[in-house]
Amino acid sequence: MVERPRHPKKDIERFMQSAEARGWRFVKGKKHYKGLCPCGMHLHMVHLTPSSRRYLANLAHRCSRLDCW
Repeated sequence: MVERPRHPKKDIERFMQSAEARGWRFVKGKKHYKGLCPCGMHLHMVHLTPSSRRYLANLAHRCSRLDCW
């Protein structure tokens, strides 16, 4: 398996690593990563340049509400 490029923000990179441990896959685009869940029904975008300092908390909350998390 080809390893994905690292996210420039350390906190978001740790979040992505924990999601990958749960079976999520991330595909890099130009300005974001596409987070694909293991069940194939959900897709979340992870931006390369977060818009606010609460971005990580909001992203974690959105993902935690899913059944496949």
